Amino acid sequence: MRIIIPILGKFGNSGGFRVLSKLANYWTASGNKVIFLAHVNTELPYFPTTAELLYYNKKGELVAKDNQDISMPLLRMFHLREAMKKALNKCKADVVLANHCLTALPVKQSLIDAKKFYYVQAYEPEYYYRKTLKDFIFKRISKNSYNLGLDIIVNADMYKNYANLQSSKVVYPGIDLEVFHPAPTKKSKNQKIIIGTIGRLEEYKGTSYVIEAFQLLRKELGNHVELHVAFGEEAMENTEGVKVFYPNGDNNLADYYRSLDVYVCAGTVQLEAIHYPVLESMACGVPLITTGYYPSNEDNSWKINIKNSQDIVAKLKDLMNNPLLAKKKKNNAVQSIEEFAWTKIAIKMLSYFEA
Repeated sequence: MRIIIPILGKFGNSGGFRVLSKLANYWTASGNKVIFLAHVNTELPYFPTTAELLYYNKKGELVAKDNQDISMPLLRMFHLREAMKKALNKCKADVVLANHCLTALPVKQSLIDAKKFYYVQAYEPEYYYRKTLKDFIFKRISKNSYNLGLDIIVNADMYKNYANLQSSKVVYPGIDLEVFHPAPTKKSKNQKIIIGTIGRLEEYKGTSYVIEAFQLLRKELGNHVELHVAFGEEAMENTEGVKVFYPNGDNNLADYYRSLDVYVCAGTVQLEAIHYPVLESMACGVPLITTGYYPSNEDNSWKINIKNSQDIVAKLKDLMNNPLLAKKKKNNAVQSIEEFAWTKIAIKMLSYFEA
């Protein structure tokens, strides 16, 4: 099977790009031809891939990587979508997989003779919440993308019938259980309690509530507790007891999780969706406190209310005071994560392509 995955902008380091690279790697290993179709000015993928890289320029011509576009139009996004459509018209494939709202329309309008799927990894309209012209435009585009008639596959059960998004096909994002696994040894006693979170500026990610909760706990427990923020802004270290880390690649990221005593996820939207830091911390055997996100539940984590720093503090104290309960929950979490093994995920997506 020949599968094309079009990328509009650059390859990023977010979980969505990891999913695409991992799926491509597994599909290639199983004998399929997988191609990322990207603009010629983009950087190489952050997450390694065995897929072929095919490039197009602003005219929609298929070109070599060293044939860079010297200048880009002012309305870059709209020109790139038109260029992508023209490039797809020149390609051959059995399946084209749109993967972002900005790639859906070019895939739909292209003349390529292929099955056209749309893998939705979040309900994007809710992430364009700022009162700016850019967010207004992107919100409209993302809403409209679900009504184009593409064969939609969603990455969480909650999106099967969510707002104007409907689909009967679900494929979870996977996780490499050979990389994200519990630590072989435990920390010795009488060390600091290390709390972890991913540092993001967007309000809906909830980082500010974790920092506020940590400050309250720090006043009470002093330097007995520290907050280790992955990918946070350097300015976060101005807060006493906060350290910022930049783990590069999955192996270093897994080591970061395993260095923690507890991970806190305080996201505020789409709480039944799947969130990579929740999967990763659970797989690494780190006790989890979270507002939601599948597959967290009361048996494998501590649940908190959104936008509630006091609730985070209360759950942190409960976790610290109940080591046996913490051990039970984290063991349950490790078992809960087995359904996300990449082989299962990749095979399930292929089954939709082949149906």
